[in-house]
Amino acid sequence: MFTEKFYEGVDFRDAEILENELKGITFTRCSFRGADFAGIVLQSCQFDRCRFEGARFSGVDARQCGFIACMFQYADCFGAAFHDCKMLGTSFSGANIEGLRVDGGDWRMAALPGADFRKQKLTGIRFTEADLRQCRFDRAVLKGCDFEGADIRGASFEEADLRGCNLERTALLDARFKGAKVDLKQAVLFAEALGVRVDV
Repeated sequence: MFTEKFYEGVDFRDAEILENELKGITFTRCSFRGADFAGIVLQSCQFDRCRFEGARFSGVDARQCGFIACMFQYADCFGAAFHDCKMLGTSFSGANIEGLRVDGGDWRMAALPGADFRKQKLTGIRFTEADLRQCRFDRAVLKGCDFEGADIRGASFEEADLRGCNLERTALLDARFKGAKVDLKQAVLFAEALGVRVDV
């Protein structure tokens, strides 16, 4: 189906992607509304301002891909995995993201409301200014993740290991952190959020 390496402004609406793997293809401002990607592997592909509303993205395995300012509203992303992907400004608002797996990558300004990361090990992910409302990070191990300026209203980090994560400019009182493990720098941020002065 895809014989070129670059596509711009092409309408792939409701297409059934028959390939088992797409590798090294760049799509710019293309529409994949209602398209069926289920179960395929995406390797080093770039999607720039593409539309995936209502697409079937379940079980997709995306590796070192870029999804820049893409829209996944109402898409079925059940069990999809993103490994070291750049997801800058991409929105999954309203999508089915149950079982979503994230392994590293840049998720700055992305929208992932309601994502369930419970008991997962998340390393080096940039969630800077991301929409993480109602997300579940309970008992997750978060190593070197950057939450600076993220919207965590209604999110839960109960019993999560947050040591080494960046929580600057984050409204900590908007989320639940019961039993979470934090380092000294983070403890100071929590105290400041509560209006407590800490002398160290």
